[in-house]
Amino acid sequence: MTGRSDTNWERLNTSFIAESPPARAGLLLTIPETAAALRISRSSIYRLFDSGELSWVLICGKRRVSTAEINRFIAAHTEVA
Repeated sequence: MTGRSDTNWERLNTSFIAESPPARAGLLLTIPETAAALRISRSSIYRLFDSGELSWVLICGKRRVSTAEINRFIAAHTEVA
C-alpha cells in the first residue's frame, strides 16, 4: 500500500466517526461508578438509597443511578457561601 491510500482510509474513517450519532454512554451508572462520581464509598451510596436522599432505577434486578439524579443530588447539597 502507498502512503496515499492510507491517508484516504484515515479520512474515510474520520468522516464515518464524525457522522455517527452521539453515544448516550454514561446515562445510567452502576453503584461503584456512582460512588466514584460522588467520591464516597459504596456503603454510603446504599445509605443514601435507604434514607431516600438518592433515587435509583431497577434494571434487570440491578440498581442504576442516572446522571441527572447525581446532578440533582449535588445541587440539593450545595451550600452557598
